[in-house]
Amino acid sequence: MTEVLEGLTVLDFTWGMTGSVATMVLSDFGADVIKIEPPGSDPFRAFLPSLLWNRGKKSVILDLKSAEGQRKAQQLAQRSDIVIESFRPGVAARSGIDYETLRVDHPDLVYCSITGFGPKGPYAQYKGYEGVVAAKCGRMMAFAGQKLREGPGFPAVNTASHAAAMAAVRGIVAALYTRDMTGQGQKVETSLLQAITLYDLYQWILWQMMIKDPENFPIDVQVDPMRQPGLGYLPARTKDGRWIQLGNLMEHLFHASLHAIGLGEVLDNPRFAEAPQLLEQEREELRDMMLQAMQQKSLDEWMDLFVDKVKDVAAEPLMTSQEGMNHPQNLFNRHVEEVIDPDAGKMRQLGTLLLMKKTPASIKGPAPSSGQYRQEVLNRLQRLPPNGGSNQNMSLPKYPLEGITILDFSTVIAGPLGTALIAELGARVIRIETLEGDWMRRQNNGIAVHRTMAGTEGISVDLKTPEGLAIIHTLVAKADVVVHNMRPGVVERLGIGYEQLRQINPKLIYLYLGGYGSTGPYSHRPALHPIGGAISGGALAQMGQDSLPPPDTPLSLEEIREISRQLGRANEVNPDPNTAMVMSTGLMLGLYARQRFGVVQYLETTMIGANAYANADDFFSYEGKPPRAIPDAEGYGLNALYRLYRAKNGWVFLACPFDHEWQSLCRTLDRQDLLEDSRFVTATARQQHDDSLSHELEEVFATRPAQAWEELLTAADIACVQVEDSGMFHFFSEDRHVKENAFTTEVESARHGSFWRYSPVVHFSLMSGKAGTGPLHGQHTHSVLRELGYSEEQIQDFQARRVVGWEEL
Repeated sequence: MTEVLEGLTVLDFTWGMTGSVATMVLSDFGADVIKIEPPGSDPFRAFLPSLLWNRGKKSVILDLKSAEGQRKAQQLAQRSDIVIESFRPGVAARSGIDYETLRVDHPDLVYCSITGFGPKGPYAQYKGYEGVVAAKCGRMMAFAGQKLREGPGFPAVNTASHAAAMAAVRGIVAALYTRDMTGQGQKVETSLLQAITLYDLYQWILWQMMIKDPENFPIDVQVDPMRQPGLGYLPARTKDGRWIQLGNLMEHLFHASLHAIGLGEVLDNPRFAEAPQLLEQEREELRDMMLQAMQQKSLDEWMDLFVDKVKDVAAEPLMTSQEGMNHPQNLFNRHVEEVIDPDAGKMRQLGTLLLMKKTPASIKGPAPSSGQYRQEVLNRLQRLPPNGGSNQNMSLPKYPLEGITILDFSTVIAGPLGTALIAELGARVIRIETLEGDWMRRQNNGIAVHRTMAGTEGISVDLKTPEGLAIIHTLVAKADVVVHNMRPGVVERLGIGYEQLRQINPKLIYLYLGGYGSTGPYSHRPALHPIGGAISGGALAQMGQDSLPPPDTPLSLEEIREISRQLGRANEVNPDPNTAMVMSTGLMLGLYARQRFGVVQYLETTMIGANAYANADDFFSYEGKPPRAIPDAEGYGLNALYRLYRAKNGWVFLACPFDHEWQSLCRTLDRQDLLEDSRFVTATARQQHDDSLSHELEEVFATRPAQAWEELLTAADIACVQVEDSGMFHFFSEDRHVKENAFTTEVESARHGSFWRYSPVVHFSLMSGKAGTGPLHGQHTHSVLRELGYSEEQIQDFQARRVVGWEEL
């Protein structure tokens, strides 16, 4: 069958997770990816995940420091559709492969640049390791208090790399979409620093509202770092000493969970009738009751009950990534596939990104050896490069997806945030909410919608009325895409199922964002965000080494409460945004398939599959594979050379994963003795004596202030930064680097006036991104109905009979 990107050639100059996963996805969807490596090979081949990330590519070794290597690279670029690089700013130009050089003879080239910190500003030349970006911008404070110590916590899941990889694919495909209409290529840019903002759902605006409107926002935003998780998202210990993650945020799910575990009668008590929304004393009493009740059955007994007998309870065992690969629904969905690797042998690894019914993706083979395809690829230089685009006189639109209309029926975070990212590309997104409004509107005075629904329009319609369904069907006839995240069967009962809507609009793309998927053994079950973190291994990785006591260890209720608290903090907000990144990228691929081949189809992404991608550093296995690198028990980092250290004042994060960086560190610290110490002379020796090396460096870093260490070590090109210890808001609100790169944008909302928001995560050289705010509940109901031809009298009648609704200012 046809693949979306078949016939397109990608020249890949990236290293590390972000670029490698992006080009892996491009390969899976049909592109011919040529990976350019330096003499001696890509240094990230030393890390095991490269066996996954490099699959399906062709490897060529070129020395970009030589004139001959640059000439060959330029010739290959002339024969490619896409060039993608992840160098620090200036390196591509010095190597003769920057966009300005390549576009001269290739104006239809799509060129993607991924950086750590953006193209300019005081941190542009800092090495863009995930941990360095997270430390510098304040992301590590999201894990403060997870462990029983002061200070920031190391984030185990590479969220910035995952989000930036998806942003790169989304931007590249959007640029291809406009290139095919106009013949004009352009440069696409994103960075880990921009991508990491997608995990701050509301603190950025809550701080602004605290300053601007303290009467309505009197909340102390310095949230207790020792806070317990909400009752709906409770991790609990079972009878056999194992741990289960409950995920029942919504009232009906929470009530179902209480009945299932034998506590249904507490809802008859007026003190607990409003559960899970309770005052502190009642909430903590009920928490203890739930933790005690969950110890009445083994994990397997609970899961048998929840999977086979109880329809409305979200729950999963807390698993490692390796265990998650064997989850029945991951296997059913082919989120795990088998590849024969020439070195590792039979290898089970992450499947393709999403289900496309008519243009399915496929794994193109194992990772190549370094330089394996050199001669085959260089033979292409004998061919003439393609002509420039044939429609070069056609002007580009202002936004990549200008003229595209999306109807979004999804709720809470993952779906709405995903379509908000498509709104950043210029699509018109119309959100359809119930008369009660989306659940997110009832949190933090509704301000989180300025992230989860940013840039979208909102209408409120009762689909269960004939008139309401008629309104939706009229909209469907004019739409390009429909998105929903309801459980299987619900949309058909509402009259908005795939087969129902394609009868109205045969050109409609239909995307289902499921927790588990539309079919399979778990498809009937609810799945909110901590379920994705539990199955993917992200939550247990965040807990760190030896953080859970052996199953046969007796624990008091107080000890169980504390481990539950830590697990709740470990399974933080990221599973929902992780899912949104994949969903939005899948939607862009679906739009391009329709434009390129006229293929209209059903698309499907899942929360469990998306979170497997976010954990792509360990979602593969083979015989003899070493265990995943996870943080130490106190949450400082992965090892002595990639971890947090307390400075004389404040904290620093150090990243020296390669041997030459280690040597440079020792020389700069004037500690050449460490280079000669037998415990540290090789990477293997340093790994064996990691605790000793950590102790040596702890003593060193304690002697100077954090900022002094950043200045000294970054001047020597060593990745070491002062940790922003007041959270992401202060960094993005105050730092000069953010302003120089325009990483925030001033916007105006109907209720809260003007404030800044994070700028679109993808930047285009010839088009704009679109930055908006979240709509009020039903803000556009009236205007959309008038657009559809309804009279003022009809609209007022609908509103009076509660067919439609809107929120008054």
